[in-house]
Amino acid sequence: MSHPTKTRKSDSSVDAWAILFLIILVVGTAVFWVSHQ
Repeated sequence: MSHPTKTRKSDSSVDAWAILFLIILVVGTAVFWVSHQ
């Protein structure tokens, strides 16, 4: 725990990737659902 800035950076990047993944998942599901209506 001697480098709190590094952990903060990794946390923020993980949050960004998680949000990006969720957006892609939602968009992909919506496109799949609409195309199979």
